[in-house]
Amino acid sequence: MCTVTYFPLKDKIILTSNRDEKPNRSAQEIHNENHIFYPKDATKKGTWFAVSENGNALILLNGAFENHQREAEYRKSRGIIVLDLMEKENISNALQLIDLQNIEPFTLVVFQENQLAEFHWDGSEKHFKILDLNRPYIWSSATLYDKTATEKRKQIFKEFLKNKTISEKTIWDFHHQKTDDLENGITIKRKNTIQTISTTQLVISGKITLKHHNLLNPFSKPEKISLKNETQTSPS
Repeated sequence: MCTVTYFPLKDKIILTSNRDEKPNRSAQEIHNENHIFYPKDATKKGTWFAVSENGNALILLNGAFENHQREAEYRKSRGIIVLDLMEKENISNALQLIDLQNIEPFTLVVFQENQLAEFHWDGSEKHFKILDLNRPYIWSSATLYDKTATEKRKQIFKEFLKNKTISEKTIWDFHHQKTDDLENGITIKRKNTIQTISTTQLVISGKITLKHHNLLNPFSKPEKISLKNETQTSPS
């Protein structure tokens, strides 16, 4: 929920998320509830990455535009809100109507019906923006990465874009790259126990696949499932 990328390749669309959290918030496997597929948060039972059978997706990042002062208590978990929204026929309309008062600020990457958008709730106002489906993006959690760190990560992303061959594998490897910067790199392991605990990736082409890897177990292999096949989806 803390580093998200979007890539429109020639024959597929790829959305990938690194989750930077405390180890006790890990998710071991992909759940299927009411035809919604997602890794479930071990503590609050919500999710940061949910996908429907037809490829609609919501990916959550903590915070909106900058780090905020947390309240002692909130009305509902943001991860539960993701699941609530996934049940709606039109997610964009649902975001316009949903009551978010007393909900902690968050950002959503929204992919529905071959449209890409980002949504921010800053604690008092909603901000919704349609994005260019044909260009790549990277997002970083506002609660973990300040503006300097966010810009540094964007530069790492731009360097990656210079690669002549970008594929599912190289994107997956990008999300697992390790640098000397354990505080603000693409994968992190901070002294306050916050670390990159999992990676989740959605690939939409002639079929839809979802892959999830719990990084806390060095001997585990990524779990990969195929969702219901659909007509090929591409940005062009």
